[in-house]
Amino acid sequence: MINRAFIKLALLCALSVCMITARRLEPVVYDIEQTEFAQQLQHAIKMRDDLSATTNKQQPPQASTPCSSLSSRWLKSIIADVSEEDLTTFFDNHLHVLPFVYKLHVAPRQYDQEYFGLDGEYTQEITSVHNQAQEFWSDSGVQDEIYLLSAHGSDLADRHDKLVPTLELLFRNTYDSDYTVYDHAADIQELITRLPGGYNFPLLTFNAFATDEMDDEEDDSSIIIGDGYFQFQQALGMDSEGPEYAHAHEFSHHLQFLLGVSDTQSGIAQVAKKSELLADAFSAYFLAHDQGGNMVSDEISNVHSVAFSLGDCVKSSAGHHGTPIQRRCATVWGAELADDREDMDKIDLFEFQNRFDTWYETVDDLSDSCQHLHSAAASRSYRILSFQVMTLLIGGFSVLL
Repeated sequence: MINRAFIKLALLCALSVCMITARRLEPVVYDIEQTEFAQQLQHAIKMRDDLSATTNKQQPPQASTPCSSLSSRWLKSIIADVSEEDLTTFFDNHLHVLPFVYKLHVAPRQYDQEYFGLDGEYTQEITSVHNQAQEFWSDSGVQDEIYLLSAHGSDLADRHDKLVPTLELLFRNTYDSDYTVYDHAADIQELITRLPGGYNFPLLTFNAFATDEMDDEEDDSSIIIGDGYFQFQQALGMDSEGPEYAHAHEFSHHLQFLLGVSDTQSGIAQVAKKSELLADAFSAYFLAHDQGGNMVSDEISNVHSVAFSLGDCVKSSAGHHGTPIQRRCATVWGAELADDREDMDKIDLFEFQNRFDTWYETVDDLSDSCQHLHSAAASRSYRILSFQVMTLLIGGFSVLL
């Protein structure tokens, strides 16, 4: 995301097709691969490749960095036991996209049968917060019906009814009698059996995003969350408020659709970061507001931690979505706005955005405590000066006495 994924086709058809283990198959490319989690995954792969390339080289000492991404560390741990060959094949064939393409473009619409988590353990939680969000933002003009969808790696185990139609959609007319779509499906399933966890391998479904257009026949707006996201939150011990945050964040992108906020404008790095931080702020505002999620302080503190876990440190990337500190501070700002006794009623979306824009102007100047560094420095200087004045006064009184 957690990032807007306007699902569209970009036709990049392959000129020839060979065995999956021999040469890359060029599929239709989806904007899914530009979403937040997909880009974090790409960064983690690059970091592993960079580390592998320098393993046998003597490296000069590196200065420590204050930025540390929990999601990147988790991703690297997940792929540590996957061979280079299998990992290359995994991404060359876009296995991390297949479950989402299936659910969005192939699966029949059966919204009442959606379940969240490998065993449906988060279904009630996601459904409840979804109903709360629909009610809370109902006066904003956001879509009356935003549907919930889930992505499961297990769908790829059904070769005939699910995997093959998905591959036909993605790879279109690239198959022939020498290498059929069924051959491709068999090779993909064989690869998945070699992955840790098989069809429950987290990277198959490590994503969550919002859509405001499905396809030519179905115009339903949606929020889709993959099992891999929940597995990530479980691994970090953050699955108490993690599901609510994920949903609220993606719902916030629907508010951005309404505002006309887009992360495909010029200056994509800043726009992508700004839209993600605005979604963080919206989500925390809703979750903390007594008319919304009505979370207590400990729960909101967990939301701050979840947001922190999703920050990335690749500031030079066009897909940078904010550092861990910036992600956390955006939720702190949003929650504090909900707690402002002078704003008991819900704030208008445009007013919210205006206030956020002011806060965002100095977002690169935030301390760990979410204070702006120059303000924190001024506050420290004031405290030091006050202490010195008090010392002088006390000293003066002592002399008089």
